[in-house]
Amino acid sequence: MNSRFPTDFIQRIQQQFGDASTDFLKALSNDVVTSVRYNPSKLQSLSDVAAEPVSWCKDGVYLSQKPIFTLDPLFHAGCYYPQEASSMILDWILRSHTELPENPIILDLCGAPGGKSTLIANFLAGKGVLVANEVIKSRANILAENLMKWGYSNCVVTRNDPSDFGRLPSHFDVMVVDAPCSGEGMFRKDERAIEEWSESNAAMCASRQRRILTDAWATLKPGGYLIYSTCTFNPAENEENIQWLLEGNKAEIIPLNAPNNWCISSLGIGNGNALAFYPHKSKGEGLFVALLRKRGEESAKEVNLKKTKSKEKSKTPAVVANCIKDSKNFYFAEDSNGWRAFPNQFVNDLLFYLRNLSVVRYGVEVGQIIKGRFQPAHELALSVDINPEAFNICNLSHGEALKYLKGEILQPPSEMEKGYVLISYHGSPLGFAKNIGTRMNNLYPTSLRIRMALPE
Repeated sequence: MNSRFPTDFIQRIQQQFGDASTDFLKALSNDVVTSVRYNPSKLQSLSDVAAEPVSWCKDGVYLSQKPIFTLDPLFHAGCYYPQEASSMILDWILRSHTELPENPIILDLCGAPGGKSTLIANFLAGKGVLVANEVIKSRANILAENLMKWGYSNCVVTRNDPSDFGRLPSHFDVMVVDAPCSGEGMFRKDERAIEEWSESNAAMCASRQRRILTDAWATLKPGGYLIYSTCTFNPAENEENIQWLLEGNKAEIIPLNAPNNWCISSLGIGNGNALAFYPHKSKGEGLFVALLRKRGEESAKEVNLKKTKSKEKSKTPAVVANCIKDSKNFYFAEDSNGWRAFPNQFVNDLLFYLRNLSVVRYGVEVGQIIKGRFQPAHELALSVDINPEAFNICNLSHGEALKYLKGEILQPPSEMEKGYVLISYHGSPLGFAKNIGTRMNNLYPTSLRIRMALPE
Protein backbone atom coordinates (compact mmCIF):
# COMPACT_ATOMS: atom_id res chain seq x y z
CA MET A 1 0.00 0.00 0.00
CA ASN A 2 1.27 3.48 -0.82
CA SER A 3 2.59 4.94 2.44
CA ARG A 4 2.60 8.48 1.01
CA PHE A 5 -1.13 8.80 1.59
CA PRO A 6 -3.07 8.91 4.88
CA THR A 7 -4.67 5.60 5.85
CA ASP A 8 -8.13 7.15 6.13
CA PHE A 9 -7.81 8.53 2.61
CA ILE A 10 -6.75 5.15 1.19
CA GLN A 11 -9.65 3.40 2.88
CA ARG A 12 -12.15 5.89 1.50
CA ILE A 13 -10.74 5.60 -2.03
CA GLN A 14 -10.97 1.80 -1.79
CA GLN A 15 -14.60 2.09 -0.74
CA GLN A 16 -15.34 4.76 -3.36
CA PHE A 17 -13.63 3.12 -6.37
CA GLY A 18 -13.64 -0.58 -5.49
CA ASP A 19 -11.51 -2.69 -7.83
CA ALA A 20 -10.26 0.44 -9.62
CA SER A 21 -8.75 1.85 -6.41
CA THR A 22 -5.39 0.12 -6.99
CA ASP A 23 -4.95 1.78 -10.40
CA PHE A 24 -6.26 5.05 -8.96
CA LEU A 25 -3.74 5.16 -6.10
CA LYS A 26 -0.87 4.05 -8.34
CA ALA A 27 -1.65 6.81 -10.85
CA LEU A 28 -1.77 9.32 -8.01
CA SER A 29 1.98 8.75 -7.60
CA ASN A 30 2.86 9.21 -11.28
CA ASP A 31 4.79 12.20 -12.59
CA VAL A 32 2.90 15.46 -12.93
CA VAL A 33 1.90 16.50 -16.45
CA THR A 34 2.87 20.06 -17.44
CA SER A 35 0.38 22.16 -19.38
CA VAL A 36 -0.03 25.81 -20.30
CA ARG A 37 -2.71 27.96 -21.84
CA TYR A 38 -1.60 30.69 -24.19
CA ASN A 39 -3.05 34.16 -24.52
CA PRO A 40 -4.50 34.47 -28.05
CA SER A 41 -4.45 38.25 -27.86
CA LYS A 42 -0.65 38.10 -27.54
CA LEU A 43 0.45 34.72 -28.90
CA GLN A 44 -1.12 32.39 -31.44
CA SER A 45 0.88 29.27 -30.62
CA LEU A 46 3.92 27.96 -28.78
CA SER A 47 5.77 27.18 -31.99
CA ASP A 48 9.17 26.61 -30.38
CA VAL A 49 7.92 23.97 -27.94
CA ALA A 50 6.85 20.35 -28.49
CA ALA A 51 3.21 20.48 -27.47
CA GLU A 52 0.04 18.38 -27.60
CA PRO A 53 -3.38 20.10 -27.64
CA VAL A 54 -5.67 19.91 -24.62
CA SER A 55 -8.86 18.56 -26.18
CA TRP A 56 -11.30 20.63 -24.12
CA CYS A 57 -9.53 24.00 -24.36
CA LYS A 58 -8.69 25.63 -27.67
CA ASP A 59 -5.77 27.57 -26.19
CA GLY A 60 -4.37 24.80 -23.97
CA VAL A 61 -1.41 22.51 -24.65
CA TYR A 62 0.53 19.81 -22.82
CA LEU A 63 4.30 20.26 -22.80
CA SER A 64 6.64 17.32 -23.29
CA GLN A 65 8.77 18.60 -20.41
CA LYS A 66 8.56 21.34 -17.82
CA PRO A 67 10.68 24.37 -18.77
CA ILE A 68 12.03 27.00 -16.40
CA PHE A 69 9.25 29.53 -16.95
CA THR A 70 11.23 32.28 -15.20
CA LEU A 71 13.77 32.19 -18.03
CA ASP A 72 11.19 32.70 -20.78
CA PRO A 73 10.45 36.39 -21.50
CA LEU A 74 7.12 35.42 -23.09
CA PHE A 75 5.94 34.16 -19.70
CA HIS A 76 6.66 37.58 -18.16
CA ALA A 77 4.89 39.25 -21.09
CA GLY A 78 1.64 37.42 -20.28
CA CYS A 79 1.74 35.37 -23.48
CA TYR A 80 0.83 32.17 -21.67
CA TYR A 81 -0.12 30.88 -18.23
CA PRO A 82 1.01 27.57 -16.68
CA GLN A 83 -2.32 25.95 -15.79
CA GLU A 84 -3.32 22.44 -14.84
CA ALA A 85 -5.08 20.91 -17.86
CA SER A 86 -8.14 19.55 -16.06
CA SER A 87 -9.15 23.01 -14.85
CA MET A 88 -9.18 24.21 -18.47
CA ILE A 89 -12.50 22.36 -18.88
CA LEU A 90 -14.05 25.69 -17.93
CA ASP A 91 -13.35 26.87 -21.49
CA TRP A 92 -15.45 24.06 -23.02
CA ILE A 93 -18.28 24.60 -20.54
CA LEU A 94 -18.49 28.34 -21.19
CA ARG A 95 -18.33 27.97 -24.98
CA SER A 96 -20.57 24.93 -25.40
CA HIS A 97 -23.06 24.84 -22.53
CA THR A 98 -24.10 28.41 -21.75
CA GLU A 99 -26.39 30.88 -23.50
CA LEU A 100 -25.18 34.33 -22.56
CA PRO A 101 -25.85 37.93 -23.60
CA GLU A 102 -23.37 39.64 -25.91
CA ASN A 103 -21.66 41.35 -22.98
CA PRO A 104 -21.94 39.00 -20.00
CA ILE A 105 -20.97 39.95 -16.47
CA ILE A 106 -18.99 37.10 -14.90
CA LEU A 107 -17.83 36.62 -11.30
CA ASP A 108 -14.88 34.38 -10.44
CA LEU A 109 -15.59 34.22 -6.73
CA CYS A 110 -12.46 32.35 -5.55
CA GLY A 111 -10.14 33.61 -8.26
CA ALA A 112 -6.54 33.31 -7.02
CA PRO A 113 -4.01 32.65 -8.35
CA GLY A 114 -5.64 33.46 -11.69
CA GLY A 115 -5.83 30.42 -13.95
CA LYS A 116 -9.60 30.45 -14.32
CA SER A 117 -9.77 34.26 -14.30
CA THR A 118 -7.36 34.59 -17.21
CA LEU A 119 -9.29 31.85 -19.03
CA ILE A 120 -12.53 33.77 -18.52
CA ALA A 121 -10.81 36.92 -19.78
CA ASN A 122 -9.92 35.02 -22.95
CA PHE A 123 -13.50 33.81 -23.29
CA LEU A 124 -14.84 37.36 -22.97
CA ALA A 125 -12.19 38.70 -25.38
CA GLY A 126 -12.79 42.28 -24.29
CA LYS A 127 -16.59 42.01 -24.13
CA GLY A 128 -18.57 42.24 -20.91
CA VAL A 129 -16.89 42.44 -17.50
CA LEU A 130 -14.96 39.99 -15.36
CA VAL A 131 -14.97 40.50 -11.59
CA ALA A 132 -12.20 38.33 -10.14
CA ASN A 133 -12.40 38.06 -6.36
CA GLU A 134 -10.11 36.69 -3.67
CA VAL A 135 -10.70 37.25 0.05
CA ILE A 136 -7.09 36.72 1.23
CA LYS A 137 -5.00 39.87 0.70
CA SER A 138 -1.74 38.23 -0.41
CA ARG A 139 -3.57 35.97 -2.85
CA ALA A 140 -5.66 38.88 -4.14
CA ASN A 141 -2.43 40.69 -5.00
CA ILE A 142 -1.19 37.65 -6.95
CA LEU A 143 -4.52 37.49 -8.78
CA ALA A 144 -4.23 41.18 -9.68
CA GLU A 145 -0.67 40.70 -10.93
CA ASN A 146 -1.61 37.78 -13.18
CA LEU A 147 -4.58 39.63 -14.68
CA MET A 148 -2.34 42.66 -15.21
CA LYS A 149 0.06 40.48 -17.22
CA TRP A 150 -2.86 39.03 -19.20
CA GLY A 151 -3.65 42.52 -20.43
CA TYR A 152 -7.44 42.85 -20.71
CA SER A 153 -8.99 46.15 -19.61
CA ASN A 154 -12.48 44.83 -18.81
CA CYS A 155 -11.37 43.17 -15.56
CA VAL A 156 -11.95 44.20 -11.95
CA VAL A 157 -10.11 42.53 -9.06
CA THR A 158 -11.80 42.61 -5.65
CA ARG A 159 -10.94 41.42 -2.15
CA ASN A 160 -14.22 40.53 -0.50
CA ASP A 161 -15.85 37.83 1.55
CA PRO A 162 -18.49 35.99 -0.50
CA SER A 163 -21.19 37.45 1.76
CA ASP A 164 -20.30 40.96 0.54
CA PHE A 165 -21.71 40.14 -2.88
CA GLY A 166 -25.16 40.20 -1.35
CA ARG A 167 -24.90 43.95 -1.99
CA LEU A 168 -25.13 43.12 -5.71
CA PRO A 169 -28.36 41.11 -6.00
CA SER A 170 -29.20 39.43 -9.32
CA HIS A 171 -26.16 40.98 -10.97
CA PHE A 172 -23.98 38.28 -12.57
CA ASP A 173 -24.75 36.16 -15.63
CA VAL A 174 -22.19 33.55 -14.57
CA MET A 175 -20.64 32.79 -11.19
CA VAL A 176 -17.59 30.53 -11.14
CA VAL A 177 -16.86 28.99 -7.74
CA ASP A 178 -13.63 27.00 -7.68
CA ALA A 179 -14.16 26.32 -4.01
CA PRO A 180 -11.40 25.90 -1.40
CA CYS A 181 -11.26 22.16 -0.77
CA SER A 182 -9.33 19.30 0.80
CA GLY A 183 -7.03 19.23 -2.24
CA GLU A 184 -6.94 15.49 -2.91
CA GLY A 185 -6.60 16.12 -6.63
CA MET A 186 -3.28 17.87 -5.98
CA PHE A 187 -1.64 15.00 -4.08
CA ARG A 188 0.88 14.11 -6.81
CA LYS A 189 1.64 17.76 -7.44
CA ASP A 190 1.88 19.10 -3.90
CA GLU A 191 3.25 17.13 -0.94
CA ARG A 192 1.87 19.77 1.40
CA ALA A 193 -1.66 18.86 0.32
CA ILE A 194 -1.01 15.32 1.58
CA GLU A 195 0.41 16.58 4.88
CA GLU A 196 -2.59 18.86 5.50
CA TRP A 197 -5.25 16.27 4.64
CA SER A 198 -7.50 14.80 7.33
CA GLU A 199 -11.08 13.61 7.49
CA SER A 200 -11.94 16.50 9.79
CA ASN A 201 -10.38 19.02 7.41
CA ALA A 202 -12.36 17.56 4.50
CA ALA A 203 -15.57 17.84 6.53
CA MET A 204 -14.72 21.44 7.39
CA CYS A 205 -14.14 22.19 3.70
CA ALA A 206 -17.54 20.77 2.76
CA SER A 207 -19.21 22.98 5.35
CA ARG A 208 -17.27 26.05 4.21
CA GLN A 209 -18.19 25.40 0.58
CA ARG A 210 -21.88 25.43 1.46
CA ARG A 211 -21.42 28.67 3.35
CA ILE A 212 -19.71 30.25 0.31
CA LEU A 213 -22.49 29.11 -2.03
CA THR A 214 -25.22 30.28 0.34
CA ASP A 215 -23.64 33.70 0.85
CA ALA A 216 -23.07 34.36 -2.85
CA TRP A 217 -26.20 32.79 -4.34
CA ALA A 218 -28.22 36.01 -4.37
CA THR A 219 -25.71 37.80 -6.61
CA LEU A 220 -26.41 35.36 -9.48
CA LYS A 221 -29.18 36.43 -11.84
CA PRO A 222 -32.22 34.18 -12.23
CA GLY A 223 -31.38 32.20 -15.35
CA GLY A 224 -27.69 32.71 -14.60
CA TYR A 225 -25.14 29.91 -14.45
CA LEU A 226 -23.14 28.56 -11.52
CA ILE A 227 -19.99 26.64 -12.47
CA TYR A 228 -18.89 24.82 -9.32
CA SER A 229 -15.58 22.98 -9.12
CA THR A 230 -13.13 21.52 -6.64
CA CYS A 231 -9.77 19.77 -6.93
CA THR A 232 -10.80 16.89 -4.68
CA PHE A 233 -12.36 13.44 -5.03
CA ASN A 234 -14.42 13.64 -1.84
CA PRO A 235 -18.16 13.13 -2.55
CA ALA A 236 -19.08 15.28 0.46
CA GLU A 237 -17.41 18.26 -1.23
CA ASN A 238 -18.64 17.37 -4.70
CA GLU A 239 -21.80 15.39 -5.51
CA GLU A 240 -23.36 15.95 -2.09
CA ASN A 241 -22.93 19.72 -2.32
CA ILE A 242 -24.54 19.78 -5.76
CA GLN A 243 -27.44 17.66 -4.54
CA TRP A 244 -27.85 20.05 -1.61
CA LEU A 245 -27.97 23.01 -4.01
CA LEU A 246 -30.58 21.31 -6.17
CA GLU A 247 -32.79 20.63 -3.17
CA GLY A 248 -32.54 23.98 -1.44
CA ASN A 249 -31.72 26.80 -3.83
CA LYS A 250 -34.07 26.47 -6.80
CA ALA A 251 -31.43 25.43 -9.33
CA GLU A 252 -31.35 22.91 -12.14
CA ILE A 253 -28.32 20.92 -13.21
CA ILE A 254 -27.19 21.18 -16.83
CA PRO A 255 -25.87 17.92 -18.35
CA LEU A 256 -22.22 17.97 -19.43
CA ASN A 257 -21.73 15.38 -22.17
CA ALA A 258 -18.00 15.11 -22.74
CA PRO A 259 -16.72 12.98 -25.65
CA ASN A 260 -15.67 9.48 -24.57
CA ASN A 261 -12.14 9.88 -25.92
CA TRP A 262 -11.50 12.66 -23.40
CA CYS A 263 -11.56 9.98 -20.68
CA ILE A 264 -13.49 12.17 -18.25
CA SER A 265 -15.84 10.35 -15.87
CA SER A 266 -19.53 11.29 -15.68
CA LEU A 267 -21.26 11.32 -12.28
CA GLY A 268 -25.05 11.23 -12.37
CA ILE A 269 -26.69 13.83 -10.11
CA GLY A 270 -30.41 14.55 -10.16
CA ASN A 271 -31.57 14.84 -13.77
CA GLY A 272 -28.09 15.60 -15.05
CA ASN A 273 -24.46 14.90 -14.36
CA ALA A 274 -21.15 16.35 -13.27
CA LEU A 275 -17.68 15.59 -14.60
CA ALA A 276 -14.74 14.14 -12.68
CA PHE A 277 -11.10 13.91 -13.72
CA TYR A 278 -9.45 10.85 -12.16
CA PRO A 279 -5.67 10.25 -12.29
CA HIS A 280 -5.93 6.71 -13.71
CA LYS A 281 -8.14 7.89 -16.59
CA SER A 282 -7.55 11.57 -17.45
CA LYS A 283 -4.39 13.37 -18.48
CA GLY A 284 -4.37 15.93 -15.71
CA GLU A 285 -4.87 16.38 -12.00
CA GLY A 286 -8.03 15.61 -10.04
CA LEU A 287 -11.04 17.86 -10.62
CA PHE A 288 -14.80 17.85 -10.13
CA VAL A 289 -17.03 20.28 -12.03
CA ALA A 290 -20.77 20.82 -12.36
CA LEU A 291 -22.92 23.36 -14.20
CA LEU A 292 -26.15 24.62 -12.65
CA ARG A 293 -28.70 27.20 -13.73
CA LYS A 294 -30.65 29.37 -11.32
CA ARG A 295 -34.40 29.15 -11.73
CA GLY A 296 -36.81 32.07 -11.37
CA GLU A 297 -37.75 35.45 -12.79
CA GLU A 298 -35.71 38.63 -12.58
CA SER A 299 -35.76 39.93 -9.01
CA ALA A 300 -37.32 43.26 -8.16
CA LYS A 301 -34.21 43.91 -6.07
CA GLU A 302 -31.96 43.92 -9.13
CA VAL A 303 -29.98 47.13 -9.26
CA ASN A 304 -30.68 49.31 -12.29
CA LEU A 305 -27.19 50.44 -13.16
CA LYS A 306 -28.48 52.79 -15.85
CA LYS A 307 -29.68 55.07 -13.08
CA THR A 308 -26.24 55.26 -11.58
CA LYS A 309 -24.72 58.66 -12.27
CA SER A 310 -20.99 58.89 -12.65
CA LYS A 311 -19.15 61.78 -11.10
CA GLU A 312 -17.90 64.36 -13.53
CA LYS A 313 -14.39 63.26 -14.31
CA SER A 314 -11.39 65.45 -14.94
CA LYS A 315 -10.61 66.23 -18.54
CA THR A 316 -8.30 63.51 -19.78
CA PRO A 317 -4.95 64.90 -20.96
CA ALA A 318 -4.26 64.13 -24.61
CA VAL A 319 -0.95 62.46 -23.75
CA VAL A 320 -2.86 59.97 -21.55
CA ALA A 321 -5.64 59.26 -24.04
CA ASN A 322 -3.11 58.80 -26.85
CA CYS A 323 -1.63 55.79 -25.03
CA ILE A 324 -4.81 53.73 -25.53
CA LYS A 325 -6.10 52.42 -28.86
CA ASP A 326 -9.63 53.63 -29.64
CA SER A 327 -9.48 55.87 -26.57
CA LYS A 328 -12.96 57.25 -27.30
CA ASN A 329 -14.29 53.90 -26.10
CA PHE A 330 -12.67 54.25 -22.68
CA TYR A 331 -13.48 55.98 -19.44
CA PHE A 332 -10.42 57.64 -17.88
CA ALA A 333 -10.20 58.31 -14.16
CA GLU A 334 -7.43 59.87 -12.08
CA ASP A 335 -6.58 58.76 -8.57
CA SER A 336 -3.58 59.12 -6.26
CA ASN A 337 -1.58 56.67 -8.41
CA GLY A 338 -2.31 58.34 -11.72
CA TRP A 339 -4.66 57.71 -14.63
CA ARG A 340 -6.59 54.48 -15.29
CA ALA A 341 -8.67 53.42 -18.29
CA PHE A 342 -11.75 51.19 -18.31
CA PRO A 343 -14.22 50.35 -21.11
CA ASN A 344 -16.68 53.22 -21.23
CA GLN A 345 -19.60 50.88 -21.92
CA PHE A 346 -19.33 49.41 -18.41
CA VAL A 347 -18.41 52.45 -16.36
CA ASN A 348 -21.66 52.30 -14.39
CA ASP A 349 -20.84 48.73 -13.36
CA LEU A 350 -17.37 49.88 -12.32
CA LEU A 351 -18.68 52.76 -10.22
CA PHE A 352 -21.13 50.37 -8.59
CA TYR A 353 -18.26 48.04 -7.63
CA LEU A 354 -16.14 50.91 -6.33
CA ARG A 355 -18.97 51.90 -3.99
CA ASN A 356 -19.93 48.42 -2.80
CA LEU A 357 -16.80 46.27 -2.92
CA SER A 358 -13.13 46.43 -1.96
CA VAL A 359 -11.58 46.97 -5.40
CA VAL A 360 -7.89 46.08 -5.65
CA ARG A 361 -7.42 46.86 -9.33
CA TYR A 362 -9.50 47.70 -12.38
CA GLY A 363 -8.93 48.38 -16.06
CA VAL A 364 -5.40 49.39 -16.95
CA GLU A 365 -3.14 51.88 -15.21
CA VAL A 366 -1.99 54.22 -17.97
CA GLY A 367 0.45 56.43 -16.10
CA GLN A 368 0.82 59.67 -14.20
CA ILE A 369 1.80 63.23 -14.89
CA ILE A 370 4.63 64.43 -12.67
CA LYS A 371 5.69 68.07 -12.84
CA GLY A 372 3.95 68.40 -16.16
CA ARG A 373 5.60 65.34 -17.72
CA PHE A 374 3.89 62.04 -18.46
CA GLN A 375 5.35 58.81 -17.07
CA PRO A 376 3.81 55.55 -18.38
CA ALA A 377 2.81 52.81 -15.95
CA HIS A 378 4.15 49.28 -16.25
CA GLU A 379 0.59 47.96 -16.66
CA LEU A 380 0.23 49.93 -19.87
CA ALA A 381 3.05 47.99 -21.52
CA LEU A 382 1.23 44.69 -20.95
CA SER A 383 -2.22 45.91 -21.95
CA VAL A 384 -3.74 44.58 -25.17
CA ASP A 385 -5.22 48.08 -25.57
CA ILE A 386 -1.91 49.96 -25.65
CA ASN A 387 -1.40 52.21 -28.64
CA PRO A 388 2.03 51.04 -29.87
CA GLU A 389 2.40 54.15 -32.01
CA ALA A 390 2.66 56.25 -28.85
CA PHE A 391 6.18 54.98 -28.06
CA ASN A 392 9.46 54.07 -29.66
CA ILE A 393 9.89 50.28 -29.55
CA CYS A 394 13.08 48.37 -28.80
CA ASN A 395 12.94 44.64 -29.56
CA LEU A 396 15.47 42.61 -27.56
CA SER A 397 17.17 39.27 -28.06
CA HIS A 398 16.51 36.48 -25.56
CA GLY A 399 19.63 37.25 -23.54
CA GLU A 400 18.99 40.99 -23.57
CA ALA A 401 15.37 40.44 -22.53
CA LEU A 402 16.42 38.38 -19.50
CA LYS A 403 18.87 41.09 -18.46
CA TYR A 404 16.09 43.66 -18.77
CA LEU A 405 13.76 41.49 -16.67
CA LYS A 406 16.52 41.22 -14.06
CA GLY A 407 16.71 45.02 -13.87
CA GLU A 408 19.96 45.69 -15.71
CA ILE A 409 20.66 48.90 -17.63
CA LEU A 410 20.39 48.68 -21.43
CA GLN A 411 22.24 50.42 -24.22
CA PRO A 412 19.94 52.31 -26.62
CA PRO A 413 19.96 51.57 -30.35
CA SER A 414 21.77 54.21 -32.36
CA GLU A 415 19.68 57.17 -33.49
CA MET A 416 16.75 56.30 -31.18
CA GLU A 417 15.05 59.41 -29.81
CA LYS A 418 15.33 60.16 -26.12
CA GLY A 419 12.30 59.43 -23.96
CA TYR A 420 10.24 56.46 -22.90
CA VAL A 421 10.79 53.26 -24.87
CA LEU A 422 8.53 50.21 -25.05
CA ILE A 423 10.74 47.16 -24.52
CA SER A 424 9.63 44.00 -26.31
CA TYR A 425 10.68 40.44 -27.08
CA HIS A 426 9.50 38.70 -30.26
CA GLY A 427 7.07 41.59 -30.66
CA SER A 428 5.51 41.12 -27.20
CA PRO A 429 5.92 44.09 -24.84
CA LEU A 430 7.69 43.48 -21.53
CA GLY A 431 7.77 46.95 -19.98
CA PHE A 432 9.33 50.38 -20.31
CA ALA A 433 12.77 51.93 -20.21
CA LYS A 434 13.83 55.56 -20.49
CA ASN A 435 16.42 56.47 -23.10
CA ILE A 436 18.56 59.31 -21.77
CA GLY A 437 21.05 59.12 -24.65
CA THR A 438 24.02 57.27 -23.16
CA ARG A 439 21.91 54.48 -21.70
CA MET A 440 18.35 53.30 -21.18
CA ASN A 441 17.28 53.37 -17.55
CA ASN A 442 15.40 50.20 -16.63
CA LEU A 443 11.83 50.86 -15.44
CA TYR A 444 10.82 47.24 -14.92
CA PRO A 445 9.20 47.07 -11.45
CA THR A 446 11.57 45.88 -8.74
CA SER A 447 8.96 43.54 -7.27
CA LEU A 448 8.64 41.66 -10.58
CA ARG A 449 12.33 41.32 -11.45
CA ILE A 450 14.03 37.97 -11.94
CA ARG A 451 15.99 37.06 -8.82
CA MET A 452 17.63 33.82 -9.93
CA ALA A 453 21.05 33.77 -11.58
CA LEU A 454 20.90 33.94 -15.36
CA PRO A 455 22.55 31.19 -17.43
CA GLU A 456 25.90 32.03 -18.97
